Amino acid sequence: MDLGLQGLRALVGGASAGLGAGCAAALAGEGARVALAARPSERLATTAGTVGGVAVGVDLSAPDGPATAVERAVQELGGLDVLVVNGGGPPPGTFGSVDDDGWQQGVEGTLMAAVRLIRAALPHLRASAAPSITVVLSSSVRMPLEGLVTSNVLRPGLVGLIKSLASEIAPIRINGVAPGRIATGRVAGLDERRATAAGISADEVRRQAIARIPLGRYGTPEEFGRVVALLASSAMGYVTGAVVPVDGGLVLSLP
Repeated sequence: MDLGLQGLRALVGGASAGLGAGCAAALAGEGARVALAARPSERLATTAGTVGGVAVGVDLSAPDGPATAVERAVQELGGLDVLVVNGGGPPPGTFGSVDDDGWQQGVEGTLMAAVRLIRAALPHLRASAAPSITVVLSSSVRMPLEGLVTSNVLRPGLVGLIKSLASEIAPIRINGVAPGRIATGRVAGLDERRATAAGISADEVRRQAIARIPLGRYGTPEEFGRVVALLASSAMGYVTGAVVPVDGGLVLSLP
């Protein structure tokens, strides 16, 4: 199936590894021209080279980072059609363990980074014939996750942003994708954290997690990226304001 992404210009946030890298690879694999934004690192350069994209080394959690990323991406690509809003996720912790600095870090890195990135991209997306925004969320938008209180509070705020903008910025499409247990470095780190807290091995944490997933395994960044590529495509041209779970059936809620 031709997704119609050939030649489209895409900016992917948090793209040096994990979900962002999976999204960048999927878009590039469908023929899109991709700018990969993340903090400057050798890993970012390597990932950009692997997918055939352009590395944009910038801290998206800094107040001026998103505007800089968009400006540099547009300079490199000649415009912008597809925006994938993604970041490393807010710091883990319980309500009792996260202090004001932790909350502020979460607000800046998760909520305000998304707001600023979308704001900076909108003038360029309005000039596109096929504009779309996809916001990477978490299964915490559908159920609270233990030990991730900042995510449980802030990620649903992004859903509110998506729902608000679906009407306000139309015909630009905006959707969210809610990953569950995807095999990334962040998830591995969370598994290690839970293992330490429970006094068990990380393998046991993964075994317990997999037992709760109907499809019986963690997903891959590549699988996740293909869903994001599909949402950016003309095949999904009548879909906006939606939140798509990519979690192997982990959260079976109504709706």
